[in-house]
Amino acid sequence: MFKNNIQIVAMPICELCDRLTIAKLKLQRLPEDELNKTLLQKQIAYYETGIDYTDPKICNLIAALLDINGQMWDAEHDIRKGLDAMLGLAEIGKRALKIRNLNCIRVSIKNEITLLAGQPEFSDCKMNHISQRSNSSEMTVAPSL
Repeated sequence: MFKNNIQIVAMPICELCDRLTIAKLKLQRLPEDELNKTLLQKQIAYYETGIDYTDPKICNLIAALLDINGQMWDAEHDIRKGLDAMLGLAEIGKRALKIRNLNCIRVSIKNEITLLAGQPEFSDCKMNHISQRSNSSEMTVAPSL
């Protein structure tokens, strides 16, 4: 399908699931004055048309992705709101490590979705990134926030 001589490209399911969970988090967490509820609901409905909700494996992976994206949201909240000066450098460093570690889990979940959907060509491969190391114990564990 083309629009203005540009082909409309379907999105890999891992990205669709990621965007779905982020849109759901925005709808759940943003104050009414910071969101357009109608547009977010349309986004969610659009993304959901590409998901087979009869597959319990995909449903479990989407739930895991929603959870990990929520944890990342929580870890980033004060920094995203510009409150990083109140946190101090040590706390910002702890949060950066936690966000990095959570993102490794997020990438892993998205890659599981990709393989389950038969789209291995869309697996996320980070270059020179801790998520690509064979020994997961190399990851620095950030303290709970």
